[in-house]
Amino acid sequence: CRPRNHSEKKAGSANIIECIGRKGEVIVKQELHDKLTTKTFTFDRVYGPKSSQVELYKGVVEPIISEVLMGYNCTVFAYGQTGTGKTYTMEGERSSEGAMSWEEDPLSGIIPRSLHQLFQQLESQ
Repeated sequence: CRPRNHSEKKAGSANIIECIGRKGEVIVKQELHDKLTTKTFTFDRVYGPKSSQVELYKGVVEPIISEVLMGYNCTVFAYGQTGTGKTYTMEGERSSEGAMSWEEDPLSGIIPRSLHQLFQQLESQ
């Protein structure tokens, strides 16, 4: 789950998602006919809006990099509704602080982190 962006905050839009990472749940809240309803979805892993790009990468992608180097085909697939943060998660943003490693850059996404880690490991072999 991504945090609300600037325009959503400016418009005063409500946060309709609650992420419970330890239980792997996402709760969607919706108001219908003046009645609040909720729907709970369960996943293997859930990363809430306060999760960092590094935390997500280390939990999901970093463990499979060694499998890629052993010759296994691995896929990381981002799926979801428009505006849910797929592009940000996969690509991230460039930090303004200059050159940093993939572990240090707080805004780098899965693709630049995985490429950097792959090349680091290949160079060390």
